[in-house]
Amino acid sequence: MSAEAYRWRCSCCGEEHVGLPMDMMFGEPVDWDALDEATRAASGLDDDFCEVRYLTGEVDRFIRCLLPFPVPKMSVEFRFGVWMSVSERSWDIYRAGFGTGGYAEGGCFGYLMHDVPEYPGTMYFNADVWFQPDGLRPRVALHETDHPLFVAQRDGIEPVQIERWAAMMHSG
Repeated sequence: MSAEAYRWRCSCCGEEHVGLPMDMMFGEPVDWDALDEATRAASGLDDDFCEVRYLTGEVDRFIRCLLPFPVPKMSVEFRFGVWMSVSERSWDIYRAGFGTGGYAEGGCFGYLMHDVPEYPGTMYFNADVWFQPDGLRPRVALHETDHPLFVAQRDGIEPVQIERWAAMMHSG
């Protein structure tokens, strides 16, 4: 069955929907509203990059990436838009090649900056971030562990999992 033809009832609103959302995204990698005004003013956030410059001189750098999950029953891939914390060096390499795909390296190490719903304890998961050509967002490959999120990325998820995520994001 295709994602476009899949019918499901949202547990949040009770409405029947046709088609599963195969892409969802998280908001900012930090609680932007909780930052003090001076830190926010010195920092930057757009659709692909976030740099938080604290008054202490410390700087956190994040890039928007895709965390893919196969959906074997539908022969498609579901993707979460996530933020990854990366080093200054990796940030510079990615920014230099952004939009052209001309990266000095193929990827970098990063930390996942979200707790994925129904998979507690995923904040700061270790992962490889693989830069993509043609301005596409980097793809995230979680480091091997026995955590259910790694297993889900390796083995795939059921369409009903996407239904639950869609309902959570809808109600959130």
